Parts: sequence; C-alpha cells; structure tokens
Amino acid sequence: GNQAQLEPLLDDTISLVHNSGPKDLSATCHKLAKIGKLCRWSIRNDVWKVLESEIIRSTERFNPMGISNVAWSLATAKRSSPAVWSELSGAALHNIHESNSQDIANMVWAYASVGHSSPQ
Repeated sequence: GNQAQLEPLLDDTISLVHNSGPKDLSATCHKLAKIGKLCRWSIRNDVWKVLESEIIRSTERFNPMGISNVAWSLATAKRSSPAVWSELSGAALHNIHESNSQDIANMVWAYASVGHSSPQ
C-alpha cells in the first residue's frame, strides 16, 4: 500500500476527533497504531498530538477496556507523552476494580514498553 492514500483519512481524523466519545477515540487510536505497525507507516505527529489532547480531556469517561486499548495503542505507536501516561494511570487506578486481567496486562505491557513509571 501507499502511505499517501492514508493522508485524507488522517486529515479527517484531526477534524472529527473533537466530536468523538471515548469508545470512538479508543477505536481510532487502536486502528491507527495497528495500521502503523502492520504497514510500517509512521502516523503523522500532528494526528497523535490531537488524539493525545482528547485523551487527556476525556480520561474520566473511559471504561477499563478503553483505557487499556488507548495505552496499548500509544505504546505500539511509541508515544511517550508524560502528561498522557499520567492521566491514563490515574484513570486506570480509579477503575482498577472493574478491570479484567487483559486490561491490566495491556496496561503493564504498555507502561513497560514506553518506560514510563506511574507516579501513582
């Protein structure tokens, strides 16, 4: 595939992400990370920055699966913004009793992958 074909989708992502709920935001991060990994494409930094800003604004609305999917996605994409990882750790700890073993395993893997140690 040609990475240039992805550009219109990335532009749409930037313009639509502000109207996304946590489920759509989580799915968008997951799909972009997966595309980047499978196709060995670098997803534009501006796209990730917009997504990270929305993640920070929305962490209290994520369920445990959404939090772990976002963490997996950001780690897979090698995104290491301390502000995002701190927000995710707070949300994960707040929802720890609702998390299943897969959610927890994804979070542990993600934090280890980016080398971020949660302050909490």
